[in-house]
Amino acid sequence: MSSKLGLILSLIFVSLFFAFGIDLLIVQSEYSKLMFTANDIAYFIAKSGYVDDDLIFDIERGYNVRFECFSNCDGTKGDILTFYVRRHIDVTIISPEPLLLSVKRSAVFGYYD
Repeated sequence: MSSKLGLILSLIFVSLFFAFGIDLLIVQSEYSKLMFTANDIAYFIAKSGYVDDDLIFDIERGYNVRFECFSNCDGTKGDILTFYVRRHIDVTIISPEPLLLSVKRSAVFGYYD
């Protein structure tokens, strides 16, 4: 009887560890997607050569992220723009509320002319 009870309790712990592992895989996958998205946005900014409200709106709508300019937002050709790309993700075990993932990237205005 005690071995059956021990098996049931151990299966509860094993299932919790599996759920935690799945959450970690989800976070890593979403972080990788966010890094690739940030690289795409940096290329887009470097190619366009400017950042204005319309471009930020297109980035946020197209990539489903929150774009925040950190430094040198109104730069000219050759200046370096630093920005954050943020996204909320839902996980079940790690946190009851959505996690905020953030990636910091830089782009050179007018690099691809």
